Amino acid sequence: MNTRRQLLLPLALAPVAGWAIWAGGAEAPPAHAVGPFHLPLDDSTALWRDLIQVRLSGPDGAPQFPARVAALDGKPVTVRGFMVPLEEAVAHRRFILAANPVSCPACQSPAPATMLQVQSLRPVAETQAPVLLTGTLRLRPNDGLFYRLERAELRAA
Repeated sequence: MNTRRQLLLPLALAPVAGWAIWAGGAEAPPAHAVGPFHLPLDDSTALWRDLIQVRLSGPDGAPQFPARVAALDGKPVTVRGFMVPLEEAVAHRRFILAANPVSCPACQSPAPATMLQVQSLRPVAETQAPVLLTGTLRLRPNDGLFYRLERAELRAA
């Protein structure tokens, strides 16, 4: 048992050590070949490039949506992203969909404009792999994030 632990412990700590070295001394974060996003630009990820264009303005920091994004309010959209569960479970009907995996140090930092609150029609199995969802996009759901995907359904990749 000790031999197994001696072998596995350094392997488990390697990503943490790598991140600490990068965060402590890197001039700029490493970038993916596709830019600030983990996934390549295609029809299923293009929505993220529009959603991040939101700007905060006014004394209360209210989000100001570009016309292209405002026109999507209440419309069906399809988007690929990474599941961020809100609780411990095997499958989820409520979760966050992020443009990047939250554990990726080379990706753009998580921000409200890079996340959607998802309300799924059926439970979606928890996964580390990207998921493709279709649902109705809502702006300013007053839940802390700028966007919500309602009546979401998992699509085959």
